[in-house]
Amino acid sequence: MKLNVGVANQIADLISQESGSPVIVCDQSGIIIADSAKTRIGMAHEISKKVLTTNLDIFLITAEDALASNGRLKEGTHLVITFEGNKIGSFGIAGSLDVTKPVACIAARLIVNMLRDEELKDIIRGQVDNLNTSIEYAASTVQQLMASSQQVAAISQTLADEAQEGLQQVKVTTDVLDFISRIANQTNLLGLNAAIEAARAGEHGRGFSVVAEEVRKLAEDSKRSANQIKDILSKFNITIEQITSGVFKSGEITQEQANATQHITQIVEGVQRVGQELQNVVARL
Repeated sequence: MKLNVGVANQIADLISQESGSPVIVCDQSGIIIADSAKTRIGMAHEISKKVLTTNLDIFLITAEDALASNGRLKEGTHLVITFEGNKIGSFGIAGSLDVTKPVACIAARLIVNMLRDEELKDIIRGQVDNLNTSIEYAASTVQQLMASSQQVAAISQTLADEAQEGLQQVKVTTDVLDFISRIANQTNLLGLNAAIEAARAGEHGRGFSVVAEEVRKLAEDSKRSANQIKDILSKFNITIEQITSGVFKSGEITQEQANATQHITQIVEGVQRVGQELQNVVARL
């Protein structure tokens, strides 16, 4: 997994805006890919390389260290970003260690969560695209069968109607997935804002509980949406079974139509496999 530049910049800008501190994000090689000041992107970062190539996971620069560096260093925290046990980059923020250390820890985890969300969304989008392609191809083949005879035309019409129902289910699935994406983003941003405010306020950060409650509610909404996807996929599988039944009936008419039916059956089986893969992905949300 590589750091997503878009995600890195989103987090860097958000944390800098909320905390008022300079923020950078570096990739696996220690090159700055996100900079709240927009002045150092593409430059190598010495401390980032150090934590990425050694056993260090965090590097703290104290006020004394900064003073002794004659302006070369700033007080702050530099933390490794770890994904599934691998160092994929680092997060740095300047400011008082009492504030920057907890913020850096939260930001690093948030980046990993957002990367995982992006990975899952890419998989789901690909599966939905495959579903659309397969169903559209099946509908095209059905149209060819309709010209063979009146009986085949009637069966093929049923087949075409069921295929359209399948396409509608895919559209509904896509809409629900978009909703999950929006909820996930809101959840992440609310959680981060709450953590930053709590870090600022210290013992007085009682408002964190209010935000945490909102995060919990949004998470529940996301879970309900995932359950909706499962229900839709269940209906989708029923539709596919009806298509398969119609295909077998049309295959009994003539050998020529049986050959075309076999082709459709293979397409439908491919759609069913993609549907199962999509269910497996949804279970991970």
